[in-house]
Amino acid sequence: SIMLLALTGLYIANPFLASNMGEAYHSYVMGTMRFIHAIAAVVFGVNALVRLYWLFVGNRYARWSGFLPLSQKRLRDTIAQIKYYTLLSKEPPFYLGHNPIAGLSYIALFIIMLLQGITGLALYAEYYPASLWSVLFDPVFNILGQSQQLRLIHHLLMWVFAAFTVIHLYMAVLYDIMEGEGTFSSMISGNKFVPTDKHEE
Repeated sequence: SIMLLALTGLYIANPFLASNMGEAYHSYVMGTMRFIHAIAAVVFGVNALVRLYWLFVGNRYARWSGFLPLSQKRLRDTIAQIKYYTLLSKEPPFYLGHNPIAGLSYIALFIIMLLQGITGLALYAEYYPASLWSVLFDPVFNILGQSQQLRLIHHLLMWVFAAFTVIHLYMAVLYDIMEGEGTFSSMISGNKFVPTDKHEE
């Protein structure tokens, strides 16, 4: 859904396909792109809501408490994890679930997703002036700016998603290879490997 949203969003921002079928309504390329964008946004939104629900009812590795550095240990491990990522330390703190930096990254991603969804729905509401959409999302324009500013925010957030995706994949694969715990491959295999000396932890 993110890939479809990005591709259709880029087209909506800068239509690069031309139709040879006469009047625009014969081919309706922009309408089709907007429709695909809307469907992909609904799929993405439903997935986000399911993940949000899982933050409260999931196992201890999936709950919100496993993402925020609320305990002294997790706060110390956040600093240790930063040292590991910046090559100031050779040994990362051990976590069977998300490490503290990954947890904070996901919290930031949830906030970005929320902002992306709100700006997208506000832009959608522009096409239905005297509707419930308009009533619900008009305040967004008052807070974040008019249509062009909202489009710019929505567009820039797409590039933040793209950067996050590339960096996230790189770090997940690298961590999987370097640590050999199956963090990334466990999404496919369902198995993680814990070193014998870490079983107690």
